[in-house]
Amino acid sequence: MADPVVVAVASVGVALTKVLLRACDNSFGADLVGDGQDFVGILSRALHRTDESQGQIERRVSQTLANRIQAMQERCGSQSVDPGLLSGACTEVEIILDEIANDDGLLLSAVRSPGSFPEKLRDYAARRRTNVESAAEPYFDELIEAVATQYAAFAPWSPRFQIEAFKSILSGIDEIQDKSHRSLQAHEMTHEMLDTVLSNLAEVTRHEDKPHRVLFGSRPDVATGSRFVARVEQDQLNELITDTTKQRTVLVGMRGCGKTQLAAALAKRCEDANWSLVAWVNAVSPESIKSALVELAKELKIDTSDEPTREQLIARCLNSLRSSEASNRLIIFDNVEDINDLRGLVPTGDDLRVLATTTNDTGWDSQGWGTIKVGVFDREQSIDYLLNTTSSTDHKAADTLAHRLEDLPLALAQAAATARNGNLSLARYLERLDSYGSERAIRPVPGGYYADDVATALCMAIENALENLAEPTQQSARRQLGALALLAESGVPTRWLDPTIEQQDNQELQGAHQAKDEDAHDALTELIHRSIVQQSTDKATTMLHRLQAQAFRESWDENEAAEAYESAATLLDDVDIDQFSTNDTDSRRRETLDLVRQLRTISGQSYSVRLFDCDETIFALAQAFHHSNTLGLSYNAIPLSVAVDHVQNVLGTESSDTLALLGYLANTYASLGNLDKAISLNEQIVAQETKLMGDEHPNTLTSTSNLAYAYQEAGRINEAIDLFETTLAKRAQVMGADHRATLTTRSNLAGAYLAAGRLHEARELTEQVLAGRTRLLGTNHPDTLASRHNLAYIYRETNKFNEGITLNEEVLVDYKTVFGEDHPNTLIAENSLASAYQAVGRLDEAQELYEYILNNRRRVLGDTHPHTLASFAFLAGAYRDAGRIDEATELYEQLLKDRIRLMGKDHPETLTARSNLAGAYRDAGRIDEATELYEQLLKDRIRLMGKDHPETLTARSNLAGAYRDAGRIDEALTFFQRVVHHRSRIIGRYHLDTIASRNNLAVTLQAAGRHAEAIILYEELLDDHTRHRGAHDAVTLNTRIALARAYESAKMVAKAIEVFDGFLSDCLTVLDPNNPSVTKLRASIAAARNKLDPSEGDPRPD
Repeated sequence: MADPVVVAVASVGVALTKVLLRACDNSFGADLVGDGQDFVGILSRALHRTDESQGQIERRVSQTLANRIQAMQERCGSQSVDPGLLSGACTEVEIILDEIANDDGLLLSAVRSPGSFPEKLRDYAARRRTNVESAAEPYFDELIEAVATQYAAFAPWSPRFQIEAFKSILSGIDEIQDKSHRSLQAHEMTHEMLDTVLSNLAEVTRHEDKPHRVLFGSRPDVATGSRFVARVEQDQLNELITDTTKQRTVLVGMRGCGKTQLAAALAKRCEDANWSLVAWVNAVSPESIKSALVELAKELKIDTSDEPTREQLIARCLNSLRSSEASNRLIIFDNVEDINDLRGLVPTGDDLRVLATTTNDTGWDSQGWGTIKVGVFDREQSIDYLLNTTSSTDHKAADTLAHRLEDLPLALAQAAATARNGNLSLARYLERLDSYGSERAIRPVPGGYYADDVATALCMAIENALENLAEPTQQSARRQLGALALLAESGVPTRWLDPTIEQQDNQELQGAHQAKDEDAHDALTELIHRSIVQQSTDKATTMLHRLQAQAFRESWDENEAAEAYESAATLLDDVDIDQFSTNDTDSRRRETLDLVRQLRTISGQSYSVRLFDCDETIFALAQAFHHSNTLGLSYNAIPLSVAVDHVQNVLGTESSDTLALLGYLANTYASLGNLDKAISLNEQIVAQETKLMGDEHPNTLTSTSNLAYAYQEAGRINEAIDLFETTLAKRAQVMGADHRATLTTRSNLAGAYLAAGRLHEARELTEQVLAGRTRLLGTNHPDTLASRHNLAYIYRETNKFNEGITLNEEVLVDYKTVFGEDHPNTLIAENSLASAYQAVGRLDEAQELYEYILNNRRRVLGDTHPHTLASFAFLAGAYRDAGRIDEATELYEQLLKDRIRLMGKDHPETLTARSNLAGAYRDAGRIDEATELYEQLLKDRIRLMGKDHPETLTARSNLAGAYRDAGRIDEALTFFQRVVHHRSRIIGRYHLDTIASRNNLAVTLQAAGRHAEAIILYEELLDDHTRHRGAHDAVTLNTRIALARAYESAKMVAKAIEVFDGFLSDCLTVLDPNNPSVTKLRASIAAARNKLDPSEGDPRPD
């Protein structure tokens, strides 16, 4: 059973961490610490973690406090005080810290004046001291002082402290500068937008295909000085530089013969010659090759905004390499196991050379590869190498040693390093080789290629290096070598092995285990110095040669093997992506990608699969999935499905770990648009968890919610709503109405209602969620901000424009405060506000804001980023609404060209751009051009998405509108009737899109002179709107005026005037009297009265 004092002090560490995080304006992080079980609903539920899985800060704080408590416990024992009293003291300190964490005024004071915090803490402590047993009071006081010390130690590196002093001095100036800067930018953009936009887009077009220098992958460093041996094979390789006809070459030879060194030397020469592309690919498996090509595609800036599949992205990468203009380029596939692993993955292109290294010589010649055989050193090379590197003159001993090691370069290098580092003569080394081999049962390297002495020399080099290290450095080195022998053959990030590397530039990353980290640094330094391990040219990756790693693994006894597997699993478990701030996206992505690469690789190495028996590896796998999905790296995470299979094979299908990882995998499929797989997996998970835990277990409810969301994304909206409603009811019952998970489900249900056109229900739920999150989390918590943003959108959709705009404006201010001007969430909030202005006809403000957003996105993201291109489209739409059709058309035409160039003619965004351009042509009266575009678009939508896809139905509806404008009424009616039928069947009669289609059909019936049918349809629409939206909703009022016009067209003038009059009085309840729509309405009423037959009488009331 856990020591209650240890548990209590851990809670104090959590509470202090929460104070620190809140003081750093990171309330979201603080709430995660306080409610770790709800972290994305899945992570902690399956992994049975202790405080090791908490954030880096918490570990450091808790460890320091734990050391202090341990000393207190020892004193308690010596003073005959019950150590259990310390638990109560810890509890009181935890309560104090929780109170402080929720006192914003105190936190702000503590941030501005860190020295005041200890005194405030003591004030709180004085009020709680009466709750502590008298015998424990001295320890309570000591713990309070320890917490104050910890705050002082950690707080100075908080970003909050670096800005608060400036903020207090510069209060008000930032606002003035911001408004002035924004005003100048908006003014400049207003007058120069089109010329600047179009000229910049043209400039991007001219420069887009210019080659950029790309150095990709972790190339091993190249031997220099006495370690370098000139080889005839290098001369053959160098011909690749001058002879562009030699596009495919393979180096074939046994492990340890120096193939990789030869390839690395060629790569370095090409880098030094400034070749436009030099790529190093670890090709140990088809999976590693494909994953590398995906990453290379991103390095080459190949578009991924449409979320292509991995296969599509690889195809784009190969196509880009093939179609790029001629330039010297080199791609190296190192350690290919089988030529078939490269099938369909070998790049081609003008002046592009491809080099592979392999031990398997089968099949290369028949597939057009030039082969260079790489053998061992000749005897004189071996002797010269040994004599030079050991500064020896003993030619005979060198000859004998070269003979026994069969002139294998790797074995010779390790033997020379052992002799040099141990100050051994070559003759003495030979004696040690004999005695080492007789003392230990060294298994020969499998395959029959190598003499027994080769394995002995490789293992002896490692053991000799370890024996010469003092503890605890020796133990650190042994653990590093064990991890390197089991993790990816291509190497491990050096910073994982030596944590001090990143701590040099960032003191925040220094942990409580500083001494241990220093030991790791010393150990790795020695292993590098003794030539046991090698590094990439940028020192970022450390590797143990494949052959040496194999010999090392073969030498382990059972205990040594267990220790090595533990070392490798612990290294993966120690990867802490959350040590980097949420703003440091680059570091978080780098750490996530490296973790994914390791897990992906070990899942394909037969000797590494045992790692998936370890809880630490399973936790690392969950981390990799979670951060891949949140950082937009889902492509990279898909290959981890093999690792999930390994876990499932070990633990079974009923394990909570297995189900959690399957949930992550389902989320990954969903994020990539593979909804069939996502739904299938989620259905399996829900069924299994229901069977094992019941349908009200929190795990089951989370998985059910994931399934509902997948249904919604797949257009199965009714099923989604049913599941969300069921989940919400159960969560409210089991967890309470205000639990964060319950609020999240309620928010999801509101989103589903909104998608289904059930607007009032969506608004009611979102208002409830907002109230709950505000009460629970505070006004500016990211979850609360999201709810406020959602509610503003719903207000707009329900025509509560003023409320929506006011809320949009408030949310935008808070987004800027919480996230900063350039954060994606801030840019989205700005775009929502501009859309709201546009919706209510405040077009000048909308255009100004869209121009400001576009300027920001171009500055932050670049001209070709998908969000920037979307901003061009929004701005063009605002120009279109403002009647600036020529300017809108010009932007749309340029956008379509860019979409085709960047994404291809069939990309969904390209199709949308074509639709927008057709709409602009239609507004400009260029009906023939619009119709031609719409007809082609409909064919493309059917071909790519199917006839029932929502986008296909929209394309059919737009074409019907163009036919109606062109006077082709019968064709328009046929198309509109078909759209109404399909939308009613697929998404329901009351969905917003269906209602729009029914309205379009009514308009077209009226245009065809079929007034009676139009009136029936308008009356049905009016009844539906009144029932679902209310009598005074703007959409309802618009439908009433359309009905009145239909009565008028049918010469039912009295009926029309009656509806017009009622409409005018109601319309004034939501629209300004000077609104253009009101003015038009009064004119319509006057015109109708002029048509009124006196015999019908005046329908106006007395």
